[in-house]
Amino acid sequence: MDSDSALYLNGATIMATATARQVEVARETGFDGVEVRAERLLGADAELRAATAVVRPGEVWSLNGLQLQLRDDGALDRERLERELPPRVEICRALRAAYLLVVPPRRADADRTKAVAAMREGLGAAREAAASIGAGIAFEFLGFADCPIDTPALAAEVVMNLPGVDLVLDSCHWHASGSGSLAAFPVDRLAMVHLNDAPPKPPREVEDADRLLPGQGVIALRTLVDALRARGYAGPWSLETFNPTYWSADPSQVASEGRRLLGELLEPAMRD
Repeated sequence: MDSDSALYLNGATIMATATARQVEVARETGFDGVEVRAERLLGADAELRAATAVVRPGEVWSLNGLQLQLRDDGALDRERLERELPPRVEICRALRAAYLLVVPPRRADADRTKAVAAMREGLGAAREAAASIGAGIAFEFLGFADCPIDTPALAAEVVMNLPGVDLVLDSCHWHASGSGSLAAFPVDRLAMVHLNDAPPKPPREVEDADRLLPGQGVIALRTLVDALRARGYAGPWSLETFNPTYWSADPSQVASEGRRLLGELLEPAMRD
């Protein structure tokens, strides 16, 4: 399978399922690997050991992840970063994750210029820590109104001239940001695309917990996929929702349906 058709299952889609079982479900339903969740593994030594025992080399694309925080003066909360980064790097090491995924804070009062500088500082520190175990850093902007890094253009500004930091694009975050042009977004820095959908509500009111399986909502996913491929994107795709409705369902059924929907969305473009 070439990289353009590689599909991953993000653990948030079946969050109530233990990580080791998430790995097994991904295999059983036709995914190439997983993105594991820090929320399940931090301070959960038994779950981490169980997951470590079952994962195969290259099967964990990322640990999601780490949220950079700001102090009240707009600067990076470096003390918190130095506290939260080491245990996440250790999880990446144990599971041989290729990436640690980093996201910006949600602070409506943040100054954007200061926030960009803070994100760059934090990503630089995270990059050094991850490099010590051979992992990379991927940065994902959030499209919410209370996030200071809420557009593709701002994400591009954050990583500009910051080598060793790749990007992740989430379709729902793109939608929440206004589904604007990706012309300023450096697709050559894009390492992963999270595919999901959103309900018919004002985009700025959409939250992560609203995310639906692809094709079940109002996002112009085919337009997004085609635009990324036209710009040269040939990397992997991941199924990520964060919807508690799915957590109470059978994880294999959720993953199987999500895999089917991803196939419908992606395979026609692959054949073109």
